[in-house]
Amino acid sequence: MVDRRTFILSSGLLLVGGCVGRSNASDDRSSIPAISNVAAFAEIEEAIGGRLGVGLVSPDGELILSHRGGERFAMCSTFKAPLASVLFAAHEAGTVDMFKKFDLKEADRVPYMPFVEKKLAEKLPVSLHELAGAAVMTSDNAAANLILKATGGPEAFTKFVRANGDSVTRLDRMEPELNENAPGDPRDTTTPEAMAKLMHKLAVNGAPLDIDKLTLRKWMEDSKTGATRIRAGLPKGWSVGNKTGTASGGIARNDIAIFKPPNAEFPLEPLTLTIYIDRPTAPPKQVDAAMAEVARVVVQLIFGID
Repeated sequence: MVDRRTFILSSGLLLVGGCVGRSNASDDRSSIPAISNVAAFAEIEEAIGGRLGVGLVSPDGELILSHRGGERFAMCSTFKAPLASVLFAAHEAGTVDMFKKFDLKEADRVPYMPFVEKKLAEKLPVSLHELAGAAVMTSDNAAANLILKATGGPEAFTKFVRANGDSVTRLDRMEPELNENAPGDPRDTTTPEAMAKLMHKLAVNGAPLDIDKLTLRKWMEDSKTGATRIRAGLPKGWSVGNKTGTASGGIARNDIAIFKPPNAEFPLEPLTLTIYIDRPTAPPKQVDAAMAEVARVVVQLIFGID
């Protein structure tokens, strides 16, 4: 990887609305200027191969940074974060009871199901609410499938995101088939911009007054995956929650995060960052490091912090 300072110095930034470093920022930190032409992202993309997609949404829901932000990428398990909101909405509508316990079955098995595997072994009933937490925090595939089946399947997921203003994101299959990521196949895809805006609406906008949004945020904060991705690029002490997505064979490697600096220094609501990587040629550890580097570049651009 190229040295981080080299990325910053060679980035050739085009700032819409002026410099966003702390020394020149206005007193109103709720409004952040948009940034375009971040050459650092192109350099990161070149270093790892494949396509890199980035979307950053401000605390007030405005898109402020994008790199291939309008291109489609396979969601993989990043869909499990908005899936929790699908369940919350179904419970609110009375079509499911997400707290009712039921028994798991051997037929529920799919590859990678740490939570469901444990509950099956213990022969303990579970609730859809518990499964949603497992899907977000541990990326349990069986948990996600059970929620999809209870709430109307991939079609209902897509209908939900459409109702929340997302005309792009679509879910077509269950786990693990949705990770296929065939070239040119629009199934089970999103764009970095669309997912960033969707997650802002589902987990940030009005969250202090919405227990479901706070629950989703808490699950993302307690995520057991992604320590080497976006989280690794944020300063210590910052609040962050994330949801990863990974396809076998290294053909997709993603992360979405909701993060904020300490309020004492930057009195902001959270920002939403999405990173999608399609068919990188670099090893997985280097790809994860690239995601961390994207996060570092974002922090330097928006907050002036090296």
